[in-house]
Amino acid sequence: MSSLSNVNIDWSSPNVLEQIVQNINGPLQKIMNANQDHTFNNPKNLEKIIFSSSKEISEIIEEIMMKSKAKSLSLTFQENPEIFEIYETNQNVREMCTGSINPQKMAKIDKDWLLDLEKEIHSSITQNDLNLYDLSFKMAVSERQLHRKISNLIFMTPNKYIRVLRLHKAKKMIDSYIDRSISQIAYKVGYNDVNYFSKIFIEQYDISPKEMINALR
Repeated sequence: MSSLSNVNIDWSSPNVLEQIVQNINGPLQKIMNANQDHTFNNPKNLEKIIFSSSKEISEIIEEIMMKSKAKSLSLTFQENPEIFEIYETNQNVREMCTGSINPQKMAKIDKDWLLDLEKEIHSSITQNDLNLYDLSFKMAVSERQLHRKISNLIFMTPNKYIRVLRLHKAKKMIDSYIDRSISQIAYKVGYNDVNYFSKIFIEQYDISPKEMINALR
């Protein structure tokens, strides 16, 4: 029986379809090889291989569909920006802020703006140098307005905010078993320097990515 932890898919990646194909390709290749391999002339052996591999493909597809549906529902019901939860659960992030974030006192229009901003950041999160000018253009504000609005709403600079979101995504990837390679995780959240990535990860979570991965084994 396959398990979702073995389905290695980064759902936020632009090549998610390619990753799905890679997961299915293994058992599919077994079926093709069995049909071509003369050592499987025994119909019972061939039938066993085909049944086992087909069942594996079916289970993978079922898990992918369940994950996709759960992801869709979580996006549908997401009402608050991700930074609210990060702020509440992480003392180090709270200390980065020059003021206290209070979601209850924030207007819905500002929450919606932050949600849109987070979507734009996540869509470009693999970029090492996420350009604030491009980000402000996508948000239909000037770069100066972007700085001021982020500072007024969550009391940190845009660069710090982006860094917090990058590292939070990296932690989620580790927690979800999406990737166990530190260099790949760093790359997927926009860091080419693994040592620097590990350093700032420790600053935010008081534990290194390697230690966090080992603790989940």
